[in-house]
Amino acid sequence: MKTYPIAIELTVWFDLGLNQYELVIDEEPKISIKRTDDVLHSRSLSASEVDMLIEAIGIIKVPVTEESKGDPSNKASSSYELIIESAHFSLEFNWENLDVEASHSDAFGSVVKLASLVQSLDLDH
Repeated sequence: MKTYPIAIELTVWFDLGLNQYELVIDEEPKISIKRTDDVLHSRSLSASEVDMLIEAIGIIKVPVTEESKGDPSNKASSSYELIIESAHFSLEFNWENLDVEASHSDAFGSVVKLASLVQSLDLDH
């Protein structure tokens, strides 16, 4: 079976700035962490980290939520953009922490799990 590279890009906007995580899973898997286009550091991924990422990608479910009437005084403290691309598919997800908190169905569970895994790979974070 032929395998194809997978690219994952997670951009996280916090109150105090922006973090961007770029991962490439191919012959030499690696992660790069950026802040406002400046590369802070990069490192290779271990085989076990690659396995965890592929498992998390394998259980991704597209979040479908109902429109909820939120308190207009609440402002999102963080928002996320997660892009997963390969030769055969491209998935893009966008959500805010308020979306996750308002969801009663755990609709965002699989994308939040993958995003958390990507962030945890930043060992200097």
